[in-house]
Amino acid sequence: MKKLLFISIISVLLFSCSSNNEEATSDSSGSDKLPPLKIEVPAELQGNKSAEEIITTGEEMINKFSNTLEDIIKDNKNLIGKKQDDLSFMEQIQVGKIAVQIAASMAQFAPKFINLQSKIENFKKGDISKEETKAIDEVGKAFEQRMDEINKKYEDLGK
Repeated sequence: MKKLLFISIISVLLFSCSSNNEEATSDSSGSDKLPPLKIEVPAELQGNKSAEEIITTGEEMINKFSNTLEDIIKDNKNLIGKKQDDLSFMEQIQVGKIAVQIAASMAQFAPKFINLQSKIENFKKGDISKEETKAIDEVGKAFEQRMDEINKKYEDLGK
């Protein structure tokens, strides 16, 4: 049950923070962003179109989320570590602007997210193949890995 909740949260986060920013959609080479994450399709899932689609969609969403998150961190270093009550009026406006930008970018991934969300809902109901379950698990592991990398990279901010 805990894993189901985690997978659902990952899906929502990935969807809500995907970016239509051209810089975020390009690969990270030549920048100081983390390199694109590659999720290897396990041998037992190769050839399973549905499982491969889950993995490639998850990989794309994780990379866009990662790039967007790094952009937000870099552009808003002054906000990191501050409590909501300590934000000035202008900083509160800045936070609002970030939320609007994130919401505006959601449309880019809507079709792919709806498909992935449908698979996750089927997973919760038990109406999903063993291969698709493994693919979702691979995406979840990759997301955890990327979040660990981001946390490590920016651990000194806000201190």
